Amino acid sequence: MGLLQKTLLFGSAGVLFVVLAVSLWPITSPLPPYTGPYEVGLLDLETEVSERRVVHPAVVKETGNKAFELSTLAITLYYPSSLPQLSTCPWARPWLPQPISLIGTGYARLIGIHSPPVQSIVTFFLWALGSNTVIPGVVDAPVLNAKTVEGLGEVITGVGMKGESKGKESMEEVLELRNVDVKSEKALGRKTLPIVVFTHGMAGMSQSYSNLLGSIASHGYVVAAVEHRDGSGPGTVVHYPGGGKRYVWHLKLEDLQSENPITDLDLKETQLNFREAEIIETIRLLGRLNNGEGAKIRNLKPKSPESALSGFEDRLDMSAITVAGHSYGATGALQALKNAPNKDMPINGAIMLDPGKGSGPLNHNIKLPTLVMQSGEWTEKQTKFYDEGWHFDVVKKLVENTKKGWFMTLGGSAHPSCTDAPLIVPWVMKLATHTTLDGRIALREYISTSVDFLEYLRNGQKKGMLQEEAGSPAGPLGEAEKRMKVKGGFGADWEIHVAP
Repeated sequence: MGLLQKTLLFGSAGVLFVVLAVSLWPITSPLPPYTGPYEVGLLDLETEVSERRVVHPAVVKETGNKAFELSTLAITLYYPSSLPQLSTCPWARPWLPQPISLIGTGYARLIGIHSPPVQSIVTFFLWALGSNTVIPGVVDAPVLNAKTVEGLGEVITGVGMKGESKGKESMEEVLELRNVDVKSEKALGRKTLPIVVFTHGMAGMSQSYSNLLGSIASHGYVVAAVEHRDGSGPGTVVHYPGGGKRYVWHLKLEDLQSENPITDLDLKETQLNFREAEIIETIRLLGRLNNGEGAKIRNLKPKSPESALSGFEDRLDMSAITVAGHSYGATGALQALKNAPNKDMPINGAIMLDPGKGSGPLNHNIKLPTLVMQSGEWTEKQTKFYDEGWHFDVVKKLVENTKKGWFMTLGGSAHPSCTDAPLIVPWVMKLATHTTLDGRIALREYISTSVDFLEYLRNGQKKGMLQEEAGSPAGPLGEAEKRMKVKGGFGADWEIHVAP
């Protein structure tokens, strides 16, 4: 191939790449406002764990580092907030973790790309799709207090990635624009705030579910989304208290070296044990915050504030902790329930979204109220599950055994429908998943049913889907004409398989 031909070839490829990148912009959308009446505070927090330990002795071949060493805990807090007067407090934070190259490289490695130039291309596409997306909320905002928020004067509203301001606006104008109805905490009917600990799915991140979790927080709940360091995410960084850091990339069997060979099931069991340890550490951290130790806690996450931590003193209901998760996270959260409630796990219930099909056997030893919501895709595509039968039947039996659980399917939705992806790139996700249900409607249904369940745990009252009887007990394994559907609050079709 001559020089002219090479120039034309690479030149045409370059032009095509630029055109494709530019054409992506119209298909991206901003995240919608949260559904509840309260403003939401956001805080990325990384702290030392109470007890540093190695969950499994395997090491990473590439670096020689211990693959499953738990030394710090990283979470993203979403919580109802009293709106601040601080002009330095941004009104949104980037949806993608910084630097973006960390996640771009992580996703490239996840799909087997180890060439730095090609990893840079993946990073560029990630930047093109997500760099302008921000998570609505107030970074490091004070926790909602018992006083009515009024007379807050003027604030400077930060927008975009760089925190630039568009000038001063009155608080009333800001609230009107954001459709926020600020109320007294007395309207909540409680003095402390219930807690949700959320665990993400395989290849997910703590902020992958920001609209779901932020909306739950906007209804008066404190949500702690764990950023797992078990090798299931694309990439994360452990920051040591004495300085230094360690990268944790997505792990596969071939990436590990162990004195005793490990199988795929061994890897899953280890990751689930690691996740359980992180859930326990999250609950311990929340307990410390509630006990007034916020001022003593050092935030190891670079450029992340910590002034709001002291405001959690006596604000958390440590007897009302619900564990929730999606996919691999649902499997891990179910494992954490095997001996709950107990001193380390004072849990009152569980919310499971598409409990994993390939993430190891599910824990059946659950004695707490449980809500399982599956996507239409997860229910319709049935597979045999670890010699236990069809996945649908395994989940159904698990919920039935609780004697106080719900199992339901949201029709027309797909496995990623509870994440932010269908909101940010709706057309891409629609083409990729073939969903028939609008992504915003799917999330509104998930949020509404989750909040109804959380309120049921608090007051015993059944609302929305929780009031419905099981009209489709056999689901995809039964006769099609016997699969009764009920309309959700936003017009979507639900099937109720199990109801107490």
